[in-house]
Amino acid sequence: MTRILVCEDEPLIAKRLMRFIQESVTFPYEIDLAHTQSNAFETLASKHIDLLFLDLNLHGRDGFDILKQLTSNAFHTIVVSAHSDRAIEAFEIGVLDFIAKPFTQQRVRKALDRYHQGTNTSSGQLKYLAIQTHKGLEFVSIERIRYIKASGIYSELFLVDDSTSLYNKPLNQLLKLLPSNFIRTHKSYVTRIDDIASLEKRASNTYDALLNCGSRIPVSRSARKEIIEKLTV
Repeated sequence: MTRILVCEDEPLIAKRLMRFIQESVTFPYEIDLAHTQSNAFETLASKHIDLLFLDLNLHGRDGFDILKQLTSNAFHTIVVSAHSDRAIEAFEIGVLDFIAKPFTQQRVRKALDRYHQGTNTSSGQLKYLAIQTHKGLEFVSIERIRYIKASGIYSELFLVDDSTSLYNKPLNQLLKLLPSNFIRTHKSYVTRIDDIASLEKRASNTYDALLNCGSRIPVSRSARKEIIEKLTV
């Protein structure tokens, strides 16, 4: 069951968006509506949410500071905004999709299909992952990532300075955001294709990817062919 929250302060637009979602969704879902940021945060605090549709200009307030905090959460965010000139900025900090106002049912359906099918929508524009730390919100540049390992409901980022950070989305969900040069080498590992120096056989039909930094990560049988093809392009 996918739990959807719509945060939109204009009643007519909220009604239209809710209707388009309900008429377009192709998977089991529950849906709630919040008319203000405070209502949205109350819902987020009391309920598990998988997908947030967020208007960035609630009651005339610029929602980008709020958006930066929201992208550090486990749920995905789809921005709905008349300010289409800020789409790149939104994709850079990890939104799943950006729907410009005025929107159509076809565009809403496309966003829902992308969410459900796991299609990357950022066109390689993601630049930062928002991480909640004991010091507060931190933005980790994806250029600092050597590789990523699945860690239950989190993704563990292994960084170029040999430190690690936990990102508050599982690997399957993070893959919806990463640029296309990131490749899944194994069900639990992701790295950039251009960071793979070579593939090395470890045992019968078992391979590792040797990274430029010297680290080794496992390669599944199903991923090996794709990696070889990309390395020889």
